[in-house]
Amino acid sequence: MLSAPSQLLMRNKETFAQGKWLLVNPTDSHIAEQLNNPDIDVFHQYFDIYQQSCAAGNSTQHSFTAAYPTDDKFDGAIIYMPKSKDHAKMLIANVAACLKENGSLLLVGENKGGVKSAAKILETISSQVNKVDSARHCALFGAQIDKPVKPFELVKWQSEIEISVAGLDYKICSLPGVFNHGAIDLGTRVLLDNLPEIKTGRLLDFGCGAGVIGCYLGLKSPESEVVMSDVSALAVHCSKESAKLNHLNINVIPSNGMMDVQGKYSAVYTNPPFHTGIQTDYSVTEEFIAQLKQYLAKGGSLTLVANKFLRYSELLEQRFSAVGLIAQTTKFSLYHCARIK
Repeated sequence: MLSAPSQLLMRNKETFAQGKWLLVNPTDSHIAEQLNNPDIDVFHQYFDIYQQSCAAGNSTQHSFTAAYPTDDKFDGAIIYMPKSKDHAKMLIANVAACLKENGSLLLVGENKGGVKSAAKILETISSQVNKVDSARHCALFGAQIDKPVKPFELVKWQSEIEISVAGLDYKICSLPGVFNHGAIDLGTRVLLDNLPEIKTGRLLDFGCGAGVIGCYLGLKSPESEVVMSDVSALAVHCSKESAKLNHLNINVIPSNGMMDVQGKYSAVYTNPPFHTGIQTDYSVTEEFIAQLKQYLAKGGSLTLVANKFLRYSELLEQRFSAVGLIAQTTKFSLYHCARIK
């Protein structure tokens, strides 16, 4: 079944039936085919939907990237409202630069996801913003570009942050839409401040975000091979830039959970996600823990920090013989797990 925003698009599919269109961050893998316009390209920033979409249809129409190239011009574009308003502003700036003169830009999303602010955001590129339709607790806003559009450069949206944690100072690259944009997350700080002795070997930072944990591992254990993975193209981009800022040779990969991670690891470190968009979603972390056995080398360990209200201890105890709660604050619990079953 299609998500509510996609159902709203289907109610208005005649709007997108003609011309060359760009669909941005759809939440469903089949929506491009169902809109019945063969001239739709799809811009993905999330690797899971990108992979599913390529498997479901014409893979050449799908692109996974942090920013869409602006040399190809479209008649119109539809953006699925992201969780962060700053992410929405960045997407609009990027996509507006991909449209022909007087092109149409639409934004769809759930009311509880902040789509009602779309009108205000779209005013940066249009003097008239209309609510095209609303249903299923969602809204579709549209605008015709009639204001000057600046060339889009992703680097102008990047922030360079100075991190000071656990006796180490280093730099991190951040972008709107990346986890805890512009700062170190408190849970990540708890993990790094209480980190057990770092093993040498292959080390994985799962759900790396801007690369805070992975870069710390690389700086503290330069003889180790560090890998960082994330489902977000923005996170992958930032982690690569963070590694460069710290002169680290780190392999950063896009991955849907652990599906695209290769090989065995001496240790895995994570501040795992528990949201998909605006929805609470424990499945990514649950599947990650369930699959770890095939990725941990003999004697390998997992260090995981999570919000205190997330009761992962029982799940961890099902998979590991030794589960220790090594630090706890009013908000976060830090687990160190060894001897996987």
